[in-house]
Amino acid sequence: MLKRLAKSFGALAAGQTLTAIGQILLVPVFLSHWSTGTFGEWMALSAVVAYLNATDLGMNAAAGNKMLAVYAKNDLGTYRVVQNSAIAFYVILAAVGTGILGLVCALCPVSSWLGIKSIPASTAAAVAWILAARTLWQMPLAQVASVYRSTGNMATTQWISNAQAVSLIVVTGGVVLTGGGVLSVAAWGTLPVGVVGGCAWLSLVRWRKNLAPNLRYARASEFCTLLKPSLWFGIMILAIALSVQGPVVLTSALLGGSAVALLVTTRTLAFLLRQALGMATAALWPELTRLEATGAGPALRRAHRLLSAGSVALCCAFGGALWWEGAEVIRVWTMGKLAGNDALLDLFLVSLVLQAPWVASAAFTTATNRHKTLAQCWIASSVVTLGTCAFLLPYVGVAAVPISTIIGEGIACYHFVIKDACVVINEDYRRFALRLWPSLILIWVVGLAAGRLGHAVAVGPAPLRWLEVGTITTIAVAATAWAVAIKGSDRWALAARYRAQLPFLRRLLGKCYQAGC
Repeated sequence: MLKRLAKSFGALAAGQTLTAIGQILLVPVFLSHWSTGTFGEWMALSAVVAYLNATDLGMNAAAGNKMLAVYAKNDLGTYRVVQNSAIAFYVILAAVGTGILGLVCALCPVSSWLGIKSIPASTAAAVAWILAARTLWQMPLAQVASVYRSTGNMATTQWISNAQAVSLIVVTGGVVLTGGGVLSVAAWGTLPVGVVGGCAWLSLVRWRKNLAPNLRYARASEFCTLLKPSLWFGIMILAIALSVQGPVVLTSALLGGSAVALLVTTRTLAFLLRQALGMATAALWPELTRLEATGAGPALRRAHRLLSAGSVALCCAFGGALWWEGAEVIRVWTMGKLAGNDALLDLFLVSLVLQAPWVASAAFTTATNRHKTLAQCWIASSVVTLGTCAFLLPYVGVAAVPISTIIGEGIACYHFVIKDACVVINEDYRRFALRLWPSLILIWVVGLAAGRLGHAVAVGPAPLRWLEVGTITTIAVAATAWAVAIKGSDRWALAARYRAQLPFLRRLLGKCYQAGC
């Protein structure tokens, strides 16, 4: 299991790192060739199209969990039925959706709805349709790539996704640098999706021909069986779109493109670590599914405690450093085009820290297809977030977004999602919560204090100072988390596992050193 996790985590880490670097580099590229208003309106169009991810209905996640379980039992007949039923659904959805959305974009005033002024109305409609079609056709391609994940080779699935994401960033940057506008960026962005998807198909046909998609195995009855768990996944996807993209659309309509640029840039920086946590969760997902299927309750509970403590520690270390250095990071990142808003960034960092525990707990219900309560809490949180944001935006500006996020998640997620995960894995919720929340507060205070100390003593150019502050904060937070957030028995188990894996780690480091030489 450790080797699978190492490979999966490596692929995910590479993907997240490359994507993060690409996103960081794209911001100054956009701002140096486009106006702030055009950039903000491009982000608003992208945010609207992101809602189409909800049409997935969660079929990919539900089918993926079932495919993994039946493959572990060597039931290839059922595997092919599940796989191809899901792919058939996505192909029909993409074809029908592309046609309907083409009519909508051609006949409806999309630009007026979004308050778009810098981009011509006809161009905005064409961009929206191209982005929508790309989003829809990525779904069946993702299901093709998930074959590797369900057969114990998640790293290959992730490398396919990495190739698509990185090539999209490269193409986007190249088009902008050569003077391309929003329509050119949208059109050329379809190329990486098609090329990488085609290569993934050919690779699967060549190396795992018996598992290559074949729609003659699709069954309407299997689709109906998958529909119930997939609908709850679909609600979660809709909830994410509402809470993440909804505020962007509202900000565009009420405050304009420049406010969207500030919001998106600040939130992207504050939530960079969320991508890393998502990476860790994605690497663990297949293993959690296997542990639950084999009845390994103690291992599940220990994984829950460790993932929660680790998530809190990482967020507090990142937030403690960025609290003091974030405004300068934004100024350098955007080449002075955007002035960092300290209050906005600080509120996003508080939101990041507070959501760390429940996001970690959510992994355990999603991996076992027992995510009904999670979906209900998430959609309730998103509705509250969006409503609060719409009310507050005219009064407090873009700061309404993190404030409404904290309010929505506080009402619906902080308690209920964690309690539900504890019920699923038979964890004592009261004991777990009594350790979790006081530890979070203490670790966050230590992170802020260490960040302030680092900010005061750091020397050198900006990137070096950021590294110094981050190092000081990470050391202080890690020591505190190890002492107060992790149970004694879990510390002993971690130490024993580390000693047992020392030979493997030495061999791995040796191979890395030889490859570098």
